[in-house]
Amino acid sequence: MGATMTPSRVVAHRMPGFPVIRTALSGLLAMFVGIGVARFSFAPLVPALVKAQWYSASSAFWFATVNLAGYFIGVAAIRAWRGAYPAKPAMVLAMGLTAAATLCCALNWGTAWFGFWRLVSGLTGGVLMVLMASAVVGRAPPASRGRVSGFAFSGMGAGMTFSSLAIPHLLLYGLVFTWAALGALCAGATLIVALIMPPARIEPPQRHAAKGSPPLVVLLLISAYAFSALGFMPHMLFWSSFIAIGLGRGVAAGAVMAAWIGLAATLGPPLLGRAADRFGFLPTLAAGFVVMGGAVAIPLFTDAVPALVVSALCVGAVALGTVMLVAGAIAGMVPPARLSTDWGLAAMTYAITQISAAALLSHLFRLTGSYGILFRFGVGAQALGLLFISLAAWMARR
Repeated sequence: MGATMTPSRVVAHRMPGFPVIRTALSGLLAMFVGIGVARFSFAPLVPALVKAQWYSASSAFWFATVNLAGYFIGVAAIRAWRGAYPAKPAMVLAMGLTAAATLCCALNWGTAWFGFWRLVSGLTGGVLMVLMASAVVGRAPPASRGRVSGFAFSGMGAGMTFSSLAIPHLLLYGLVFTWAALGALCAGATLIVALIMPPARIEPPQRHAAKGSPPLVVLLLISAYAFSALGFMPHMLFWSSFIAIGLGRGVAAGAVMAAWIGLAATLGPPLLGRAADRFGFLPTLAAGFVVMGGAVAIPLFTDAVPALVVSALCVGAVALGTVMLVAGAIAGMVPPARLSTDWGLAAMTYAITQISAAALLSHLFRLTGSYGILFRFGVGAQALGLLFISLAAWMARR
């Protein structure tokens, strides 16, 4: 089964002139709202929430866990849905609920209230992740799928960058203002999608297509995707702490290094998308794993600032680009009826791996106090992921 086989057409309304810009921009805004703001804006807000005595540090950790649990539920729900539905109203509804959940977080009405809305924002993020792949990535013509996918998935990195740069300034006006501003931003993005997104309809998978396991080549790809989550964890969870505390360079230096990851996460997916259009999704993905494995290993050999910046840039670009590359590869491997099912399985696997890896690495760090062991873990995960990608590429060529 080749990686360019069976162009995915998960929507009924495929127009003669595919509206690339409007479709890709709709996907970008969906990812910006559903993942970039709804998830990545929370970490910079935690110190302010604790300092203002809205919630304790332990409650903040619980809110992050609840958000990830909601994401898992959202992915599982949309993956299991068997009815046809119009993609545009569904995407606008999910984004609108995210905006509402963000606005409700401006009200300090207790742990249960805040936790519920963090759960809702995680759930809608999961729905948007699968829905966007079906309505945007799956709809794009194969020749431009990488470009469309890369632009759309860069919304996650844009949200991460926005959060790291804008939230400290918003917090000067207080937590209520900050949450309200984030909610208003999400509402504005939702309105734009409602105005520009082309009509699309997600058709239900046929019973015989929806049942059974994904093809082996897809399972190999999903396994590699899970290892990429493991490889990203040292930078995602510990990078700022490593710079600020491990190297003794202070909180400001750690924040700057985190911003480099966010910037790369914004620019990486579009660049990798163009590479995928030229060289193929699987070869680009394999090259990305090699680059990211080397980048994760850099702190093991040097603490020079330029080298650490390279590490942050490469990890940010490839880690977020991997999401786009795996989605695009699956879209080219499976028939239309299986796209949302198999991509949903990939997203669920990634979420479970992230949650498990966060707990494992946190426990490992408490036991050893060593940042080096975390980076070695990440390098090993990238190496194993590369092995699974190589097997998938070999099967795809058969």
